[in-house]
Amino acid sequence: MTNRHSLNSEHTATNSPIPKQQIRLASVWALLVFLCIGLLIKQWGISSSAPIETNILKLLPTDEQNPLAEQAYSKIADNMSNQVVFVLSNQALPNKQSDKTGQSTNKDALFSAAEQFEHQLRQSNAFKSVTAKVDASTQQQWAEYYYQHRFNQLTDEQKSRLENHPEQQVQSVVQAIYNPFSGVTGQELSSDPFLLFREYLQHVSASSSRFALENNYLVTDYKGSPQLLMTAELNDSPYSDQAQQIVPQLKQWQQELQQQYQVNINHTGVLFYADFGTRSAKSEISTIGVFSLLGVVLLITVVFRSTAPLLLALLSISVGLLVALAITTLIFGQIHLFSLVFGASLIGVSIDYAFHYLTDRLAAGRNWNSIQALKHLFMVITFGLLTSLIGYLGLLIAPFPGLQQLALFSAIGLTAAYATVIAWYPILARSPSNERPLPGRQLWSKWLGLWDKPSFRVGLPITIVVISGLAMTHVEYNDDIHQLQAMPADLKQQEEEIAHVTGIQSSQQMLLLSADNDERLLIELETLDSTLSSWQEQGLISSYQGLNQYVSSQQKQRENFTLIQSLYRDQGQALASNLQLENAPVLSQSFKPYSLSEYLEHPVSTPTRFLYLDKIGQGQDDGRSHQQVRTNQHVHIDQQVHSLVLLKGVSESLDLALFASNHEQLIYLNKVEQISTLFASYRVKIMELLGIAILLITSLLSLRYGAKQSIKILIPSLIACVAGLAVTVMFGSTLNLFNLLALILIIGIGIDYTLFFSEHNQSHSTLLAITLSALTTLLSFGLLALSNTHAIHSFGITVLAGIFVAWLLAPIAIKLENKI
Repeated sequence: MTNRHSLNSEHTATNSPIPKQQIRLASVWALLVFLCIGLLIKQWGISSSAPIETNILKLLPTDEQNPLAEQAYSKIADNMSNQVVFVLSNQALPNKQSDKTGQSTNKDALFSAAEQFEHQLRQSNAFKSVTAKVDASTQQQWAEYYYQHRFNQLTDEQKSRLENHPEQQVQSVVQAIYNPFSGVTGQELSSDPFLLFREYLQHVSASSSRFALENNYLVTDYKGSPQLLMTAELNDSPYSDQAQQIVPQLKQWQQELQQQYQVNINHTGVLFYADFGTRSAKSEISTIGVFSLLGVVLLITVVFRSTAPLLLALLSISVGLLVALAITTLIFGQIHLFSLVFGASLIGVSIDYAFHYLTDRLAAGRNWNSIQALKHLFMVITFGLLTSLIGYLGLLIAPFPGLQQLALFSAIGLTAAYATVIAWYPILARSPSNERPLPGRQLWSKWLGLWDKPSFRVGLPITIVVISGLAMTHVEYNDDIHQLQAMPADLKQQEEEIAHVTGIQSSQQMLLLSADNDERLLIELETLDSTLSSWQEQGLISSYQGLNQYVSSQQKQRENFTLIQSLYRDQGQALASNLQLENAPVLSQSFKPYSLSEYLEHPVSTPTRFLYLDKIGQGQDDGRSHQQVRTNQHVHIDQQVHSLVLLKGVSESLDLALFASNHEQLIYLNKVEQISTLFASYRVKIMELLGIAILLITSLLSLRYGAKQSIKILIPSLIACVAGLAVTVMFGSTLNLFNLLALILIIGIGIDYTLFFSEHNQSHSTLLAITLSALTTLLSFGLLALSNTHAIHSFGITVLAGIFVAWLLAPIAIKLENKI
């Protein structure tokens, strides 16, 4: 690159030689850009997978005050997110066959489909494990585990019976013996003469699952049709590209089985929601990016009618995005797909500085001097950048990874686009453009002429404020975290159908219980169980799940053993008499307790292990004392053990947070509620931050323009903010954190428009430049309004309306005495 060459070859350059400091600046910036490109190639080109994060939870802050809660959430997420659930069912019962024959035929087809589907899942290598048929060895392991501990286990009903009316157990055995359908064998009677173990197993099976083994598959009946349950565990995170590659294959297999066996397959799991979210985001990125670029190309072609401005504009856009992508990935390790969606819309903002420079070049004609133009524009575009950065960088102080990454990406992208204009444009755009009138000059004259009329100059802003104020009286806020993720109707319907069939629903509400050791933990769980049972009877919760439902404390085991021992001693003779046995049964086995750790090490505990949390920070030096104090809901205990209790169907009248606060070792956990509350608090913080940013911007502007003119510069953007929210309300959308984030963008971009009007007396070229900028911004963020994700959709509407109003009112900042 020399001072004899430029991208524009329409005229011979008439500029004075390029200053050495400009060449040095261009060289330094070129070196930095090439370093970022090299970094980007290393980050995205060498690794096997792109460093893109699609997990929506990664946008959210961690609870640094409560690491225990974070570990609990992580454990639940790890356990649930890698699981995929399938429920196979027949499409319809045959009409011409008898019920018995029809059911048999249907089940045969169901079992055949399940066998083929299981084989396909295993052969795919996408799953760490597939649970379909329960093989004989697994059944044997389960039976042996419970059988060897049969004298330590009693249901609550059995325990009450043995404590108060042990003779009733004898009558229960007699009735079972003489019932031809009971299936009691002589061998079973010799090993369990009081049939306590049989009753206990029936209770465990009924309370833990609606399914029964049939042909070694887990099958249940729902609405007159057999339903077969299959589960699988992914090898990779459901948010990874590797895991999501199996989704199209799964859908193809399901269609083939439906045609071959007339079997429907419903599926649910984080995998399918993550896959939908990834595809939606990628589609939105490509749509926004392509149409934004097409809009830029079209506008530049129509207005400038030259390839040089187009290439220069694309250069600043490309550099802005590349540098932002490289540095953001370097700092965060990965870049979230959510940030890329917003980053694609950065195209419409980063080109603003280029438009002002290129419009000045067009207006100057043969009098163009690239160095003088830079001096002419330097202060105003620098102020424009600073006002935008004040808003964006203010978000970095919030411990919110999503906002931090979005703010950093946008700030770096804008800064890089600004640096490209400052460093390279004076060299690349040295030669003047074709001599021709400024496009749309008559239109701009008529529009600017309206602002000479006091009635219009005052009336239009007041009218917008009044209409916006009336709309804002109907404003509603919704801080639900689910607005961050699109929820497709078909996946939601399948999830609900599976929940009805299995009786298993995802639980967002849970209690976390802490204790000094495993034994104490089980005792506390058993104490809590009485409260939970009472709540269930009262209808305050529909069900609950805790470790104590699968394993008892050694204290309770001893109590059970003692009761069983007394039963044998006191009722053995009565049982022998009723059954005409030669000898009364005798309990010769001594008490052999088993521990929670033994249960957790056994395969029988696999479905419930996620309920147990070991010691926090064990074996790690995290800089904190091991004897820290618990205050309110903030727990900092490293040497205790913990267990989760999942609560389902919680009534609104039940205040779990209040209940937990009254118990020293309990914490109430609800991630959705916690994040939604956090969103609400951040709405307030964003408004405070916005107020601080406006004060800083006002102070900055006052240094150059004075207090009165600074207010005139700010007024259009402030009105635009109110109008943006009002239009969002008019469209029937509730407001959330992201609508308020949109205000920061409106302030930053809107002030750019008024700054140029305030700085320059070339009102026509300035209006053309900000009109081009506004059109590209409206195109970018208007496309966001079409997003399937509510948060992005409402953000797009707010920016779309706000930027339009900011453009509409920008001439307020014109100094009438300087206008031409």
